[in-house]
Amino acid sequence: DLSSRRHACSFGRPLPPRSHLLRPFAAPAMKTLVQEEMIKVPKGIKISVKAKMVEVTGKHGSLKRDFKHLPIELYLANSGH
Repeated sequence: DLSSRRHACSFGRPLPPRSHLLRPFAAPAMKTLVQEEMIKVPKGIKISVKAKMVEVTGKHGSLKRDFKHLPIELYLANSGH
């Protein structure tokens, strides 16, 4: 009899049902963040973006940064100004 086993280790009180243990685990859905940021590039500055690798060159030298470890999208956009 299963009902007699349910009283075994709870000092005479019935144990809570195990239905919560049988439910499949559902991970919460991930939220997708959408944000867009544009920056103005001063004259005399050259920027190149290729495969999340950004290189900025100006009168003081050049700087390279790798953004491959981040889930972002980088692109150059001509604003027409």
